[in-house]
Amino acid sequence: MPDAARDAVVARLNRACGQGLLSLRDYSARVEEIHFARTRDDLERLVRDLPEGDAAAEGDAAAEGDAAAEGGTEWHVAPVGGLRRHGRWHMDRHLVSLSVVGGTCLDLRDAQLTAPEVTLTKVSLLGGVTVCVPHGVRVVLEGGSLLRAAGLFGGRADDDCEPLPPDAPTLRIRAFSLFGGVTVQAPHPVSQTAVVRGIPEDRA
Repeated sequence: MPDAARDAVVARLNRACGQGLLSLRDYSARVEEIHFARTRDDLERLVRDLPEGDAAAEGDAAAEGDAAAEGGTEWHVAPVGGLRRHGRWHMDRHLVSLSVVGGTCLDLRDAQLTAPEVTLTKVSLLGGVTVCVPHGVRVVLEGGSLLRAAGLFGGRADDDCEPLPPDAPTLRIRAFSLFGGVTVQAPHPVSQTAVVRGIPEDRA
């Protein structure tokens, strides 16, 4: 099976995920099946229910227009208490969680993204961030805390992680707090989720 055929299917899945047509769990499962596909029909079955390239491009343009019109930002403000999201839900292009005391816990396995790249901004005095991210989703960590404990649950964020294509769905986490860390949990082996640190190692 030519790599180009597999890459084309991955690209269609990436577009569909960024348009909110697939939940991250469904996206992750289909991406994994690509590795076991032996025929073109096996690959076609994974995208048969998705729009063709032109329709996908039109969907991207419409989604970007809607995001620009609406701002694409959801705010959650709670002086005391955190934010929890799980099950089937839509994550906006930018989710902002503000609190004095309270963490943010997001389970993205059944979530649908409203854009190819979404951002979580967490600002608190005391409180960390925990996210469960399926295989195939890139996670970028930014920000920091005075007493920082940011890391990847069960493993390290390094070059041992599986490389992902440039257009893979991306979650950018910007966490700022006095005390609180960032934990990224992968439901599959940790090495299957790529994480890029955006924080200099010598920063407190």
